[in-house]
Amino acid sequence: MIIALVAVLLFAVGVAAGQTSKSAFVDSEKILSELPEAQKASKELETLVNAWQDSLAKMGTDLQKQFEDYQKQESVMPAAKKEAEQKRLADLDQKRREYAAQKLDARTGEAAQEREKRLTPIREKVLRAIETVAKEDGFTFVFDRTNVLYADAKVDLTYKVIDRLKRGLPVKAR
Repeated sequence: MIIALVAVLLFAVGVAAGQTSKSAFVDSEKILSELPEAQKASKELETLVNAWQDSLAKMGTDLQKQFEDYQKQESVMPAAKKEAEQKRLADLDQKRREYAAQKLDARTGEAAQEREKRLTPIREKVLRAIETVAKEDGFTFVFDRTNVLYADAKVDLTYKVIDRLKRGLPVKAR
């Protein structure tokens, strides 16, 4: 929302200064969903995350079984063994939680790092293509569809950008 407000203010300043501004929009989600390299990266990430989730689920199942076994034997265990078993189970649960955080945390986990590593170059390529198409067509501003409340379909550059990327046409370096 803040990005949209800043863009509107910049647009207003440009118009007030007597400059003519042309605006357009793109659907960056659509562009990424159409690019083979983005599809490949998404599939690779999904495979990686699924493997981590499977490992996590197995850890949880194993822990649950061991806890149930402990509960069955708890009443006949000496106090020292009971305490040691409780500590062991707590340690296993802590390791499971740490594994989940290490692999799957949305901000700091390996999944987030892998997503950034694989998608950043693709996003930069898409941004360069958007910039190239906008300059060729004389647009001053290009907004993403997610931040636009209304726009005429005539100023949708999404398919021009997809076409440029799929055909391998040059995009200007930033």
